[in-house]
Amino acid sequence: MNDQEIIKQLYEQYGEEIVKTEFLPKAYNPGGINTVKAIYLGCDPTNTKYNIPFCHAFAHGYKGTEFKQFIKIHEEQLKEIGLSWETVYTQNLCRNYFKEESSKNKIWKKVADEFWISELIKELSVFDSKIPVLLTSQLLLEVLGDNESSKYSAPDIYNGLIAIPIPAAKNKLGRSLIPVYRGKSPRYKMSYHLKNDQWKNYRETIIKLFV
Repeated sequence: MNDQEIIKQLYEQYGEEIVKTEFLPKAYNPGGINTVKAIYLGCDPTNTKYNIPFCHAFAHGYKGTEFKQFIKIHEEQLKEIGLSWETVYTQNLCRNYFKEESSKNKIWKKVADEFWISELIKELSVFDSKIPVLLTSQLLLEVLGDNESSKYSAPDIYNGLIAIPIPAAKNKLGRSLIPVYRGKSPRYKMSYHLKNDQWKNYRETIIKLFV
């Protein structure tokens, strides 16, 4: 299906929570498929504050300044574990825009589970099955993980209460999953950013996976 067909199908199936757009953002992969060491996965491209359509996932290619800090934060996350935009394949699980951003969206998990997971599996089939997926949000693990792994919060994961990576056999993508969340922890009142000394051991665990 082309973008217009996908948007039409989603709108017919899930109603007005789906925003009708002319096209969907494409994956961002400036280094080419052969340089990819990991899949860098977001939730969706929705940005209700600006309602700006993107050419590529994570606002890549957008010439304005509204998302400059957003891109920088993710770039820093990648740098902390020895990666860069050139060595990852950046994509969203849900490629369409919603009327509500993911954290407030009541149908996001349903749309992701019923429609987009299978589409992403097909899209990623060009990559070796050993290439892991970096999860940028807890919501992604909640919809992709099994009953055991999906119940763990970011502080639990970062403190080593669950083995990383999450095995391919224990998630719906069939690839190893590595949480690299952004945002803040209410428990620690600090950012999940991997440069924080609080997460030094977790950061080093991830780095070893790419050596």
